[in-house]
Amino acid sequence: MDFTQWVTDIGMTEQMLLMLLYIPVIVTLINFTRYVVGFKTLGIYAPMVLAYAYIFTGIRFGLLITAAVIAGTLITYSIFKKVRMHYISRISVNYILVTFFIIFVIAFNEISPFPITTENHNVATIPPLGVILIVTLSDFFIKQYVKKDLGSSLRAVAETVVIGIAGWALLRLPFLQVFILDNLWLQPILLGVNIALGKYTGVRFKELFRFQRVIKDE
Repeated sequence: MDFTQWVTDIGMTEQMLLMLLYIPVIVTLINFTRYVVGFKTLGIYAPMVLAYAYIFTGIRFGLLITAAVIAGTLITYSIFKKVRMHYISRISVNYILVTFFIIFVIAFNEISPFPITTENHNVATIPPLGVILIVTLSDFFIKQYVKKDLGSSLRAVAETVVIGIAGWALLRLPFLQVFILDNLWLQPILLGVNIALGKYTGVRFKELFRFQRVIKDE
């Protein structure tokens, strides 16, 4: 608590400090679900960014934009899949077309009789940064899609979104916010947990569930 008070006294806002201290919490969640549960997310950046983005956009509107980004990326990639061009050029074209797709989705959402927006039901209250952060998911999806088949890519995206939602839920817990600010000793513990997870070689929960299904089928 003394360190928290000192940091805020020298000019850092409590909100900025809290958002920074949440990073170890969220990456620990991602690390745990990867090596113990067996989730295969689009790296560590994508689910972490989604967790923060959903704070800006609200979960319902954030999920709408996420679905739009995935759909727009699939459509764009399918159109230009056989067109020979440099990788960065392909990504640039994808972002341009996905951008207009997102604009169309937001506009359609606003004129819809059942808009999916924030709690205030007003898209004007949503910070643009939240939408932009979600759009960056497109890059990771293309990289995954190039390496894997569509089914594997969609599963990775789905698991990324699930972890993003879980991170968003943690970010919203008032008692956890207070606990993180008042108990900085949690940070070295999280460091130790991540080091231990880095050495984990046991069976993952998803694999155990898969083995049980195979045994039952036999």
